[in-house]
Amino acid sequence: MIATRTITHNKVRSILSIAGVAIAVISIVIIASLGSGLLAKGDRTFKQSTMHLWMTGKSVDLSSQYLGAGEASIDGAHELAKELRKDDRIALASPILTEIVYAFKRGEKPKQVFGIGIMGAVGTADTMVSVSAGNALTASPHYNAGRYDGNWTYEVLIDSRAAEMLNASIGDDIFVGKTLSEAEEKRFRITGITDSLSMFSSNPTIIFPLSELQDLTGNKYYDRVNMLIIRLHDPATADAVKETLEAQYPYEVSTNKEYLRKILMQNATILISATAIVALAVIMGMVLVITTMLLSLNEKKREIGILKVLGLSKGSLFTNTGLEGLIICGLGGIIGCLLSFPISRLLNYLIYRAVGFNDLVLLKAEFIYMGLLLAVVMGLVSTAVYVVGISRIQPMDLLRGT
Repeated sequence: MIATRTITHNKVRSILSIAGVAIAVISIVIIASLGSGLLAKGDRTFKQSTMHLWMTGKSVDLSSQYLGAGEASIDGAHELAKELRKDDRIALASPILTEIVYAFKRGEKPKQVFGIGIMGAVGTADTMVSVSAGNALTASPHYNAGRYDGNWTYEVLIDSRAAEMLNASIGDDIFVGKTLSEAEEKRFRITGITDSLSMFSSNPTIIFPLSELQDLTGNKYYDRVNMLIIRLHDPATADAVKETLEAQYPYEVSTNKEYLRKILMQNATILISATAIVALAVIMGMVLVITTMLLSLNEKKREIGILKVLGLSKGSLFTNTGLEGLIICGLGGIIGCLLSFPISRLLNYLIYRAVGFNDLVLLKAEFIYMGLLLAVVMGLVSTAVYVVGISRIQPMDLLRGT
């Protein structure tokens, strides 16, 4: 068959076209798998958190060197939590402060880690944190009736990633601060290991008593936190409690699904960029295949003209010369789908090594089918272009040499 002979004759051009199709297929399969994995991870994370409502400050438009655009906070966190716990439907109201801080052991290089401040005896049964090794944090007396003049406990919990990065274990002392100079003055004792909150951050994490992290990072002046997490006695009352709280307080209250949606919307730029990359890969693959078909058609013009003069029908001409695009796209689609499996495993390994999350690239059969369908569509489009080219060939002009 002329089509297969053309493919084998123009090896470099055919290989580039097949590679273009394969890259397009791999791109759409991997991006779809990553999106599915992120949604599954988010849903799993919120289900495992045992929390039902998330109270956050309303977004603001002000942007400065001190306050990033869209950032917001909750002030008066200790009193607010006390008020919320008066509601019989609420089992736990926990203010949460998150800050990037510097941490290091004496004589070692400082590292940036994710600091989380939680109120109460962190790691006991009535908090959202469980300790896998060592002891829980004792309730800090540092916050004292609206003032931050009580004693520091100078105790922290760390997750396994922070333990590895800082080369630290239970009983070790680490220096922590908002800046490097401040870190040299504040020494904390590691009392335990917990990975309970690791699902919420891709960074190594240190957990502090809330008031001590507030003081350490300058958030004590307004008793400021990023959010307040609420656990309900009955999860079925989430919508009713949300409505009550939003009517009573000037803050946004989200259920787990709403909060996940909010996180995705905040990362819309990344999602749009990923979609654009896939679209570009598909377009480039399509251009490569169509270019290959047009070049092939140009090389076979005289041959096709002679076949037309001999009386071959358009169907016969297409069967002999026009299947090149379908073959190229078919091969590219199969190769792309097969390569998606090792690539997804490699990406999962790299993501785990980088941020500690498992199985974020969730490859499913429907994504493979979607990749194959894309290859078929690309093949049909290139074939349609080729058929149009055949119909425009005038045998007599070719034979006259025009």
